[in-house]
Amino acid sequence: MNGGWEVKVSGNTTHYRKKLYDANGNHVGTIGICKPTKQTGKKKKPVLYSFKQVSSQVLQAKTSTKAMQVSNGIRAKIGLLKKQLKNGDVDEEEILRAILHAEMVQRACDKKKKNLKMEETAERSMEAEEELPANPEEVPDEEIKELEQAEFEALMEKLEMTADEMMEAAEETAELDEELDEMAEALSGSMTPEDLEQLKVKHRSDEARDILKADLKYLKALFDRLQSEKENAGKSSFNGCIDSGVSLSLGGMDMPVMDAVSQSMPAETGGTFDTTV
Repeated sequence: MNGGWEVKVSGNTTHYRKKLYDANGNHVGTIGICKPTKQTGKKKKPVLYSFKQVSSQVLQAKTSTKAMQVSNGIRAKIGLLKKQLKNGDVDEEEILRAILHAEMVQRACDKKKKNLKMEETAERSMEAEEELPANPEEVPDEEIKELEQAEFEALMEKLEMTADEMMEAAEETAELDEELDEMAEALSGSMTPEDLEQLKVKHRSDEARDILKADLKYLKALFDRLQSEKENAGKSSFNGCIDSGVSLSLGGMDMPVMDAVSQSMPAETGGTFDTTV
């Protein structure tokens, strides 16, 4: 009982009922009010994720080492997001949206790391070509042997790097042939500075396209969520207006009851009145 009101919760609806008496204490009717039950569950915490910050870190990476560091940071962030998802203390849809974006951006970052390695290899090859003596026969035999040994060791490192990159690119079969051609040209030392600049422009364009795709997918999911919430709020408001009609009939006479009963209604009720006499 709450101030003479009987309260009963049924599903998502709370029912309030109260008997009405005249001045002589005679029972003259019963008034009923029903309203949606307030949800008292624990509020989900917001997801601390900035898609712009994650994307910009990849775009700003200028070396393969920096790209590797950014990729590792994103991987750690994905692990934290998945841990929060498992704990269940954040909005599931929101955190899944963040995880999907982070995974897409990390793949783009790994691709950029590989591209930057290729460009750095081409630059080292061109620098090595420029440093070779114009007349090798004038160089002492010992220096020539040392140079050949250094070039051989550098070539072995490049070949090992190429094998690793080939394994990483195996899932991207559509781009594999083109990437192998670019890598072969970079390793051969035949790439000109103009060729390298064109390659850099192509790589940055491909990377920016992948980042933009991830950002647009994230924003579309966010917009769809907000639009759905807006439509649901509109429906709830419309239904509340339909259910808010109030009337009372006593002794066969209809009369407004809002002012008459407002002082005796339970706090924050409102909703539908079901009156029986």
